[in-house]
Amino acid sequence: MIGGGFSGLTAAVETAEAGFEVIIAEKTPFFRRKGYNSLTNTSEALPPNCGLEMNYKRIKNSGDITFYTLAEVEKISGQEGNYDVTLKISPRFVNDKCVGCNACAEACPVEMPNEFNFGLDKTKAHTLRITRHFLSSMR
Repeated sequence: MIGGGFSGLTAAVETAEAGFEVIIAEKTPFFRRKGYNSLTNTSEALPPNCGLEMNYKRIKNSGDITFYTLAEVEKISGQEGNYDVTLKISPRFVNDKCVGCNACAEACPVEMPNEFNFGLDKTKAHTLRITRHFLSSMR
C-alpha cells in the first residue's frame, strides 16, 4: 500500500486479515488522517475507538503488515499480481551515535514548514521525529 492515511491503513488491514502479506509505505514520519492532527488540539479530540485508533490496534496485532515511514516509492516494475517496488527510505537520525538528546535540532539554524501540522507552523530542518508514536515502539 502506498500511503498511511485512513484509506491506506484500512485497505492494508483488510488485505492482511484476508491472509495476504502487506507492506505500507508512507512518506511522512507518521501515519495520519487529514484533519486528525488539528482535531487532537481541541476539546473535541477523537475518541480512542475511532476508526483510525482501531486500525492502529489492528496493525499492531497483525503479523502480516510491515510498514515503512519516511519512505517514498522510487520505482515500480512487474505486472499485475507480481510487482517489484523499490523504496527510498530517509534516515531518522544524523548518525549511529544518536541518543535522541535533541542537540542537533537546537543547533540547526534552518526552519521549514512543519509537515505534522500541515505547514501551519515551522520546525527546525533537523528535528527528532515523533519518538513516542506507537510506530516507534513497534520497531
